[in-house]
Amino acid sequence: MRHDDYEFDDVEVEEGELFNVYDILPPDGTILEMATAEEMVRAAELEAKHHALQRLQDSNFQLSGVSFKELLTEFERFEQESMEFWTGVYNRLRIPWAWTIRIDVANGPIHVVNDRDIFIDEDDFEEYDVDDLLDEYEED
Repeated sequence: MRHDDYEFDDVEVEEGELFNVYDILPPDGTILEMATAEEMVRAAELEAKHHALQRLQDSNFQLSGVSFKELLTEFERFEQESMEFWTGVYNRLRIPWAWTIRIDVANGPIHVVNDRDIFIDEDDFEEYDVDDLLDEYEED
């Protein structure tokens, strides 16, 4: 599947009808397109900054009011830069913001991430009857 299969101009929605962008969400790992060289560089910069700020957050130290304000300003600047970058990528691909995508900064593919563990098969899970489980517990 390519992102061209998800053109929104072709989706016919009648007046008053709601359109659900998740109805056409591609499967996890679907490559939508290749990132440009500039997008790969910028994505790598933003990812490095994200990890640095995340480690800083995870650190357990006290901040003065001034330091807190400076750090908050840095976080806000990062979020603004990140939103501007990703908005450009989403607009270029013409996909909804609700879809989660990532750029492989080493090789360039832009792929879908559905925030699900791809190694867990939901069919492998059995449905348990709570009453049966309680009966077994009481017998022990």
